[in-house]
Amino acid sequence: MSVTFVNCFEVPAGREDDFFARWQDVNAHMRTRAGYEGHRLYRSLAPDARFRFVNVARWASPAAVAAAHDEEFRTLVSGPEWAEVASTPAVYEQVHAGTAPDDVAGAATG
Repeated sequence: MSVTFVNCFEVPAGREDDFFARWQDVNAHMRTRAGYEGHRLYRSLAPDARFRFVNVARWASPAAVAAAHDEEFRTLVSGPEWAEVASTPAVYEQVHAGTAPDDVAGAATG
């Protein structure tokens, strides 16, 4: 059963580039872990949004997510540069999906 790991980040204004550089290091680690299936990182268009970045990753199972948060991961996120960033992580299962009807989807691109 694939699961979705969502992590919302509160990043202080003006620290977005620093956060993204550090996040890339953590993501490089996660990509090497068993069960990793892919991710998308989103940045809010509103500069005053509470969650400036949201990471959405697919994993093979909740156990794979837990195993990836190992000692190496904890070392990567334990530095003082991470102290200013708050995160809200959770694992989710899909309970519903939908797509836009063809006439609506086509109107948005036309």
